[in-house]
Amino acid sequence: MKNAFTFLVLGAALSACGGGSDGGTPATPETPPVVVTPPVVPADSVAAASEAVARDAGLSVIAGASAAESVYDVAADIGDTWRITFDSAKKTYAIRVLSTQFGLSDRSGTFSAATAGNLTTYTATDFSVTVDARTRLLSGNIKLGNMASTVSGTGYAVGDVARLAGSYLFVGAMRNARGGGDRFNPKGSVRIAANGTAQLCNGGIFNAQGACSAVPGLPQPESADLTLVKDAKNGLLVARQGGQDFGIVHVHAGDRGLALFIDRYSLNQENVLRVGSIVAARQQKIGTEINGSYACAEQGGTTGRIDIAGNVATVTNNGTGKVHTENVTLNKLGTGAQAVDFDGIAVLKDPADVQADYALFMPVSSSMAVQFSTDRSFLTTCLKQ
Repeated sequence: MKNAFTFLVLGAALSACGGGSDGGTPATPETPPVVVTPPVVPADSVAAASEAVARDAGLSVIAGASAAESVYDVAADIGDTWRITFDSAKKTYAIRVLSTQFGLSDRSGTFSAATAGNLTTYTATDFSVTVDARTRLLSGNIKLGNMASTVSGTGYAVGDVARLAGSYLFVGAMRNARGGGDRFNPKGSVRIAANGTAQLCNGGIFNAQGACSAVPGLPQPESADLTLVKDAKNGLLVARQGGQDFGIVHVHAGDRGLALFIDRYSLNQENVLRVGSIVAARQQKIGTEINGSYACAEQGGTTGRIDIAGNVATVTNNGTGKVHTENVTLNKLGTGAQAVDFDGIAVLKDPADVQADYALFMPVSSSMAVQFSTDRSFLTTCLKQ
């Protein structure tokens, strides 16, 4: 910000030397200048909180080739990692494929942009993504080659893995890369230690002794040990399980705390390539701050809206045009009498459906949430309007 300087030219009254009257008219005193104090613009609380999270975690903004470029690393829900660069001077974008399970290639072109409040939406052919200027969060839909995908990611890069240590909750969606079969939706808790090791507790929670324990009404939990390491070639953070990659981790500095967007891919025991995405968020209680309207997308297209007001959610399906209401229960995992306390998750439940049919709604920042539904094989990304 430039400093504003006010230069005041002061008149000087000159009088003749010597005795006696010169018959002159006394000088008229000047009126002091009016000092105008510029209004104080209050700091945006979301931006301030996000910057504090990034600073505490040792994150750095991903640098572009020039000051006109802004860069974002994203996890595509098909199971890829892409780097998206916008050049505000040339009005061009470029997608660089950093990791792909489908043989996809880079893409570039021109874009148009529209800003509403803190959100800027970039559009091009088969391309529509929105960036929250306060948190450097990017989400939206992109078609690359013959694959349509919903992407989520961050403008930050990880410096010190040790500063990611803490407890997170997660939801995810996986499937076979070929044909999309054998759907699997992990959900539960993950703990990251200062040495970069992590324990994932799928379908359960960590008890007071730190063990992965069962949740009533859910199958016996599964535990997995991971190691987070920086890839020396591209600087990306990679999660490894045993001798193979588990996925690429993108770290978002949300105003609610750190969130992890994980491009999940690996070979299973039958040597079948599995792909998908996992989103993890720092575990903390949620309340009325999740109230509002959300535009949701998955698999590269918009799906509908979710309007949350207290303990009721109104869900609009774009495909069918149907609108229905669901009950909202905060900070619980599971449904009915078997639900257990689990901070950071809202359960959305249509009372007309069977007990096993529900959705988990997890905010990752003030502008975005992700949703896992028992009847879907992809995570749904929801942008707060």
